[in-house]
Amino acid sequence: MRQQQKREPAESTIPLINVVFLMLIFFLFAGSIARDDARKVEPPLNILEDETIRSTGALVIDPDGKTYLGEDEISVADWLSLQETEAEGKGESDGALKIAADGTLKADALEKVLQDLTTAGRTDIVLITRRGAQ
Repeated sequence: MRQQQKREPAESTIPLINVVFLMLIFFLFAGSIARDDARKVEPPLNILEDETIRSTGALVIDPDGKTYLGEDEISVADWLSLQETEAEGKGESDGALKIAADGTLKADALEKVLQDLTTAGRTDIVLITRRGAQ
């Protein structure tokens, strides 16, 4: 005769589900309590104050239409020759020119700078922009 084996009762998964549910609720509350500091950061009002843009080597155009490289005022022609010299020094072909215009710059002032660049034969221009506050 064959002896019947005793079966172990199945373990309940309900305590595990309860723990997971409690952890879910905890992390939902913990995530909503800790606010992100990025919401308190205000971007510079003037594009000349933005170190991130100035460090790219971009030609910065202020609200009055003056052009700057870093903190120094520079003409478009001088900036172009400087860009070409740097490209030759690195042994690279001329890449796209980076322009950062202030948000309050009038369109005709930006158009004048872009016209100066196209007159010099450069049409590969990248306009650096910043997403506005929402």
